[in-house]
Amino acid sequence: MEIKDELLTEDYYRPNKDLLAAINTALFLKRPLLLSGEPGTGKTECANFIARQLQKSFSNNFKSDKALRFNTKSVSQSTDLFYSYDAVSHFGDKEGKPKENFISLNCLGVAILQTLPVNENWNSFQNYTSDVVNDDSGRGSVVLIDEIDKAPRDFPNDLLSELEKPPFKFTIKELNGLGFMQDDASPIVVVITSNSEKGLPDAFLRRCIFHHINFPSPEVLLEIVRTNLQLESPFFANAIDLFMHLRNMNNIGKAPATSELIDWICCLEKNELLDSNLKDWKNASPEFHNKIRNTLGIIAKNRADFEIMSKELGKR
Repeated sequence: MEIKDELLTEDYYRPNKDLLAAINTALFLKRPLLLSGEPGTGKTECANFIARQLQKSFSNNFKSDKALRFNTKSVSQSTDLFYSYDAVSHFGDKEGKPKENFISLNCLGVAILQTLPVNENWNSFQNYTSDVVNDDSGRGSVVLIDEIDKAPRDFPNDLLSELEKPPFKFTIKELNGLGFMQDDASPIVVVITSNSEKGLPDAFLRRCIFHHINFPSPEVLLEIVRTNLQLESPFFANAIDLFMHLRNMNNIGKAPATSELIDWICCLEKNELLDSNLKDWKNASPEFHNKIRNTLGIIAKNRADFEIMSKELGKR
C-alpha cells in the first residue's frame, strides 16, 4: 500500500514530503506510525487523512474515511484498546443477562472484528451490531491511539506485544479467554500521537515509524485558514503574521495552536477587524488595539499570557 503524491491536491490536509514518506514507510513495513509534536500541529487529523486516502485508493479493503479513535487517559490499560467490561453493571444485574451484554468493543477490537465475517454468536456484545455489523464489516481500518503521553508509564510497554506485527489478536479474560484474530487480508493501520510531554520507552520506539510534525509555517497556516473557514480575505496573511508574533514571544507560557488561530480569525472577521490596520498594527489607533485586545482570550490561555500579549499590542 502507498499513498500517491498526485492525489493530495484533492484533500484539505496537506502533509509535507517527509511526513508522507513516514506514512508510506509505516504502511509498507506494517508498523505503527508514531507522530509527535505540540498540540495543534495536525497529528490527530493525519490519521483521518490516511483513512480518507486509503478508502479512496483501496476501496475494496477500506470502507471508512475516518479513523477509529482511542482517547488515552491517565488510567488506560492496554486491554482497553480492545474492549471494556462493565463489572459494576454486571454485578447489579437482576435479569440474569449474559456476561457478553456488559462487554463493549473498543477501537482496536472493533477493527479486528471488522476484518472477520459476521458472526451472530457475537451479537450479545454491547456494540457488535452497531459498530461492527455495518458497511465496514470485512474491511480494513485505521486506528488512532491519541495522546499516548497521558497513559500510565507501563502502557507503552504493554502495547509492545499487542502491536508487534499483524495479524493483531486479543482475548477476553472475562469469557474464559475467548480469542479473536485479525484476517490479515484486511489491513489495520495504527497511528499513535504524542505531545512530547514525557519520554517513551526505547523498546516501544524501535517498533514504530517515528515522525515529528513541526508547527506549520505561515504559508501552510494560510492554507489551513482558507480551507477551514471557506473564506478569502487579503488580510488573512496579516492576521497570521500578528498571531505568529504574539505566539513566538519569549515569555509566553502556553503557545496557541492552529485551532485557536482559526477561532481568532473567525472572531476578527465577525467584528470587522480583518482590515488594513493589521498590515501595520503597531501604528494602528488605540481604538483598534483595544478591539484586538478584546479578542485575546481566544489565543491567550492564562492571565500571564493575556497580559504579555496586551502589553505588546500597546507598544508604540
